[in-house]
Amino acid sequence: MLRRRRLSSGVRLGPPLPLRLLNTLGPLIKSLGLWPRIDVERQMRATEKKYKRDNWTPELKRALPVRAHAFNEDADLSLFGALVIRGQFLKSMQNAMALEDLIARHPQILDERIRRPLFVLGLARTGTTLLQRLLSLHSGARYLPFWEGYTPYPREVGHHQGGKDGRHREAANRLKLLNWVGPEFNKIHPIEVDDPEECYHLFRNHFLVSPGFDFAYVPSYWRWWDAKSHTDVYRMHKRQLQALQWLDPRQHWVLKCPNHLSGLKYLLEAYPDARIVYTRRDPMKTVPSLCSLAAVTWSMTSDTVDLSKVGEFALDLAERCEAAGRAALQLVPRDQIVHVEYEDLIADPAAMAMSIYERFGYPADAQLKARMTRWLADHPSDKHGRHNYALEDFGLTPEIIRKRLAVPVLRSAAGA
Repeated sequence: MLRRRRLSSGVRLGPPLPLRLLNTLGPLIKSLGLWPRIDVERQMRATEKKYKRDNWTPELKRALPVRAHAFNEDADLSLFGALVIRGQFLKSMQNAMALEDLIARHPQILDERIRRPLFVLGLARTGTTLLQRLLSLHSGARYLPFWEGYTPYPREVGHHQGGKDGRHREAANRLKLLNWVGPEFNKIHPIEVDDPEECYHLFRNHFLVSPGFDFAYVPSYWRWWDAKSHTDVYRMHKRQLQALQWLDPRQHWVLKCPNHLSGLKYLLEAYPDARIVYTRRDPMKTVPSLCSLAAVTWSMTSDTVDLSKVGEFALDLAERCEAAGRAALQLVPRDQIVHVEYEDLIADPAAMAMSIYERFGYPADAQLKARMTRWLADHPSDKHGRHNYALEDFGLTPEIIRKRLAVPVLRSAAGA
């Protein structure tokens, strides 16, 4: 069981009492041979039966067994965690097959062109969520709301806009469960069912989630990840955007995910005219906040979270993303990137978002500034509670962080 249910910062770890009681049955369930492992073959067959097709993509077939093995063997899942993760694997398989089913019935989807998508990227806890949600208020913006990320592709085209075919209701129920299981997560990354969400949902559909951002400790999967995986993930990302755009076309995409920082080289290969918003923040703020986020998410699915491993994970992730970003940003033309410092964003979020649209030359929206101002008034940063964090919880000190992350500010080749 978790040794500490509450960190010195006040953050509470683990699910609520009813689920903790459920988890005490874990040893008995294992002894009876009834543990809910991820059975790849059985779940694939069930999905094939549902959709009456078996045209899995090569990218999925390569990644799925490795990811399943990591969750089965590395993550040390609680009983509740194992049930949830097994269910999520089945959901992702169904989403992947639903995409192929949709394309098979409407092959013109693959003719869709993704023009000038706007990507917000940066290490977690650098203001990417705030900025994406403001940029998504543009009348021409196409983004991925939570409900659509959870179940992206309708079984029938027609009564599908806005998730009226039941997908919106399904996602709302799932979100209620998430908020009950992890109220601390809602303080860190609050989500409403119609909010713009991360590309993580699209990555997960093909079991291609680049190392770091998972609801569990899965090091064997992270070690498996390579350049081919990065190429695969953006090929499947684009395939999904084409389908989503065909279902609901707008002027331009507004997307974000911390994973994009380490994959920027491959993102630009898939979307050569992408516009990049790169956010930065003092590592003394991002690392402890990232530690807290990882501890909260891992403890939802496991009762054996090692906080020292959390600290090392956060440092490794920050270092890896910084290095990958430094190398990749040399490839971004000056007119395709804007650098945003967290302090400048927080000082006047609406002005920063407006300046990004002006810099990149997207069509003007006369009411955008007013919508942003209203949104900010309705969504104060502590609306769902204040997120506190402390370095000492994870065996870190300011000196350790400075030594590991003493790197120059990232700039593009043109010095933007």
